[in-house]
Amino acid sequence: MGASVARHLAGAAAAWLAVVAEAVLGYLGLLAYALVTGADPGGPLAGPLLVLIAALLGVAGLPLLFAPAVALGEAAGRRRVGPALAYAGLVAVVLAAGYTTAIAVATDVPGARVPLVTGIGALLALPPTAAYALTAGGVGRAARLFRRRTATAGPLRAEAG
Repeated sequence: MGASVARHLAGAAAAWLAVVAEAVLGYLGLLAYALVTGADPGGPLAGPLLVLIAALLGVAGLPLLFAPAVALGEAAGRRRVGPALAYAGLVAVVLAAGYTTAIAVATDVPGARVPLVTGIGALLALPPTAAYALTAGGVGRAARLFRRRTATAGPLRAEAG
């Protein structure tokens, strides 16, 4: 049980870091766009505030999006990496599309832009989900390998002399 909790904690940390990395890359892209077009790049706190908001949303997304997607992906994929990752990605896209559509409707996004917002939200859910699934799978395999090696090692003999 401890290995299962450890692998999911490691996966959650990897997913959160992926969300923060996406926020940093998104801010740099927006800054580059503003500089190229001559638009206002925002104040000095625009970048850190965007990353902070994304980090908080990443914490909220762990139990609501990434953990359920990976758990369902592992259950459907029978713990094999390829199918589990594909199923987890599919579940994450469906969940993210539902969440972003609900948020877009609740915040009065114009109706013509709701599909765009939904598509972007669904695509942004894929890298953190992949990071979670691959990290949790890797930690689980490492734990099984470690248990197997310690079980077959046997007791050490004391050297004479």
